[in-house]
Amino acid sequence: MKRPRSPFLLCAITMLTILAYHGLAIGAEKVHVGYSAISAVTVPLWAAQEKGLFKKYGLDTELIYLAGGSRVVLGMEANSIQVGLFNAGAAVEARLAGGNTLMTGSVYDVYYFQIFGKPTIQSPKDLKGKIIAASRAGAASEYGIRDALARYGLKENDYKMIYVGGTDARVQALQQGLVDASIISPPNGLIAQKLGFKEILNLMQMKLPFGYMGIGVNESWMRQNRDAMRNFFKGYLEGLALCRRDQEYAMRVVGKFSRIDDREILLESYRTSIPHIPEKPYVKKEIIEAALKLSKRENARSADPEKFYDNSVVKEIEASGFITALFGKK
Repeated sequence: MKRPRSPFLLCAITMLTILAYHGLAIGAEKVHVGYSAISAVTVPLWAAQEKGLFKKYGLDTELIYLAGGSRVVLGMEANSIQVGLFNAGAAVEARLAGGNTLMTGSVYDVYYFQIFGKPTIQSPKDLKGKIIAASRAGAASEYGIRDALARYGLKENDYKMIYVGGTDARVQALQQGLVDASIISPPNGLIAQKLGFKEILNLMQMKLPFGYMGIGVNESWMRQNRDAMRNFFKGYLEGLALCRRDQEYAMRVVGKFSRIDDREILLESYRTSIPHIPEKPYVKKEIIEAALKLSKRENARSADPEKFYDNSVVKEIEASGFITALFGKK
């Protein structure tokens, strides 16, 4: 005679069935992932999340948008965020202050910005005495303004920088006449152009070395969860491969997260981002050196750049043949 199943067992079976139905991996590790910019260079992360690629590798990821890399790093130092996409300068500043943030991957190694301003501003030198909108202190936008305008002989006291938030807010500040110029990332440059503003400077074309977007981690968390970090990279890289194969899908994802439906703008977003994101996302020493040079901290002058990044996880993934399987031999 069969013994009746207990209510507890039936409940457990039901819950496992529900989890399986919704595609949730049993025992999936929860990872909070912060990102600092609503821009097209973030699309591999978004695509991986949308397609369930992190779940495929056993991770239950939650994406958290925080405008400005310094805010992502604050979350990482508190361990409320374990992995993040943000600028290398924010990680360098945190580590110089004794923090635990470490760069482990590269996404975009030059400034992904343009400076747009009022039509009366003819050249970068005309920004002397003007008000320029950036995201927040310690964000890539602040570094970009300082670094780019220094090449034209402008010092920090030659202009006023105000912090207004994300790239949408910086376009709005320009539109509302609150500032003379704004530093913004694609596709918002095309939006600013359609609104009648003038491109004063294209930082992408300047190709100044800077880790505009990289992959950072709470170092203590990574030491204890190395498999999870490896699986994060696998999901992210598969997201990049998907975007390379399917431009239309990548554009839809950009449109969803940026709330843009103008096809011309979405095409420009794709053109300026996905083809330039590395398949082998190694952090370059020169990117850390550039961030140290921009830092105002006294200990930055004597700091060893190699203490600020760790390429070992990417090396392991490349050695396994995973990257070649995704993208083919180059």
